[in-house]
Amino acid sequence: MKRSISLRPAQQLTGATSSASVLRALLLGGLAVLGTAGAALAQDAPSVKAVQGDGQALWLTVENPKQERMHLDVVCLTHNANLTSATNRQASYGSKLNFREVPAGKYAVLLRVGRERYRYNVEVSKGQETTISVPELTSAQTPAVVASATR
Repeated sequence: MKRSISLRPAQQLTGATSSASVLRALLLGGLAVLGTAGAALAQDAPSVKAVQGDGQALWLTVENPKQERMHLDVVCLTHNANLTSATNRQASYGSKLNFREVPAGKYAVLLRVGRERYRYNVEVSKGQETTISVPELTSAQTPAVVASATR
């Protein structure tokens, strides 16, 4: 698709500069208001971080400024059993999930904060020492990974 752009002569632009500067100021002011509103909305959204601190534990940190209902489940997928369940409405919550004493197998850490849902798959291996593997927390990502949310 071809477009043609016609430029105005210089004398017509000089008369329009005052209205253009007013329009520019209004647009910049509107963008500034929208930017701060977006930052305010982002502060109210829950933030979930997961860190595999050692070979046996998974640390979860939840920032929940709206204090929405938060529910955490750890489920053994190998034996179809719920190992732990917790519910609260705290503005800030942290939990260390230690997999040292559980049998080898596959587990799911399920977290719901309001309408947001998070899932971490944990594989527990037994040898001389218990080790866990969390595919969502690969070495290519940063140490504190923000989980992806689904609605």
